[in-house]
Parts: sequence; C-alpha cells; structure tokens
Amino acid sequence: MGGKIFDFVNRFGRRSLFRRAAGGALMSGAALAGLATAAEAADFGPPTDLDDSGIRLANFGICVSDLDKSTAFYEALGFEASDIHPIPAPLGHALEAGDDMKLEVRFVRRNGTVIELIHFLNPPPKGKAERRSMNQLGLTHLALRVDDVGRVAAIVKKNGGTVVEKSHTKLGPPGKGIEILFCTDPNGVRIELAGPVKA
Repeated sequence: MGGKIFDFVNRFGRRSLFRRAAGGALMSGAALAGLATAAEAADFGPPTDLDDSGIRLANFGICVSDLDKSTAFYEALGFEASDIHPIPAPLGHALEAGDDMKLEVRFVRRNGTVIELIHFLNPPPKGKAERRSMNQLGLTHLALRVDDVGRVAAIVKKNGGTVVEKSHTKLGPPGKGIEILFCTDPNGVRIELAGPVKA
C-alpha cells in the first residue's frame, strides 16, 4: 500500500503537497491522500521527520460524529486546528471502509502531539459516543497534565465533553499531592486530567 500512496502523491506533485508542511518525507497514508486532494497543502499535519530508527509516532486518530464540534472541543483545550482535508474514495480499501467511502479529516496539535479527527460521511460513524471501560483491550485514554483540574474540567463541560465525577481522586496533601479526574470528549474518548492538589 505504501508504494501506491507515494505514487499517488507523486502524481499530484510532492513539492506542492509539502510546500507548507513541516519535516521530511513520510506521513500516514490517510494524511498523504488528504493532502493530495487539497487545493493547498495543509498548514500542518503529522510530523514527518524520522530519527535513525526510521520510525516515529506521527499521530493518534479519533473517529468523530461532528467534526466542527470536536474541533471546537480540542481548540478549547489549547490545540491548534488545521484545515479540513477530504480523503479520496480510492483509499477506502486501506481504511476497510468500502469503495464508496467518503470522509474528511482535520489535524489538531498541541505540544508536539497530533490528533487526527476523522469524520466519516459514508459509511456513517457507528457505535455509541460513550467512554470505554478501562479494562477493555485497546487504547484506554488520552492524558493531560494541567495546572488546575477543576478549571480544565469546567472547560471540558462547557465544550461538549462530560466529567466523570466518581473518578475524582486526590493522592497526597495540598501542594505535594496529585489530583486526578477523568472526562470524555464529545465522542466518548476518555481524557485524564492530572494536576496538583489545591489547598
């Protein structure tokens, strides 16, 4: 699949695709194809520079039911959002979404971490927007270090997320301990907020 993706990119002109994207020569297949269909290159996408191992973590992907709502949620948490990139139907095979697949993606970035918000138009997203059990196999949560757990939890609630009040835990005394609270984003992705115990 990698060779086909790079053939696809070369057909549209590597220079124009990466004119404003940072880094070197390797991105995820979805990201490359999305860039290839855009009139302009992305203002940013997954990092592309590699170390000596030839491997790096590029991004995490989240399937979302409402791209604008999810973008606003992560922007409220300080993430920077890229343009929206439509993904061409030929990539449906790689994504196991069928030949008539239609979707769009947007990258959000903070502190060097990139999340790919994936919005399926056809077939539509499936499943429930609710948090998964922590002992369910697979990715369990995203974690944020924060200055004030209560302050950030209020931002989560104001922007379409949910606060799991029963998870609220304080370990250690004020000024020395850690406070933990789990929330979810608008699609049920579990987010850990961890910060200092306040007096």
